[in-house]
Amino acid sequence: MGSERIQQAFGRLEAAIARLEGLAVAPPADAGLAALEERHRKLRDGASDALARLDRLIGASPIPGGEG
Repeated sequence: MGSERIQQAFGRLEAAIARLEGLAVAPPADAGLAALEERHRKLRDGASDALARLDRLIGASPIPGGEG
């Protein structure tokens, strides 16, 4: 009976080790989400900056055919 308990304990240890190895190999899903959110923020900020520059250029340019 003691041998059976030892075998069960080893089985549980092997299963736990397999789970830990799986976690070590695969990055957590949150890391991918965080990277995607950071990329989105950078793209949004870049687009906002580009639109602001266009607004300034449009506002500073004379109207064709106008009196400016």
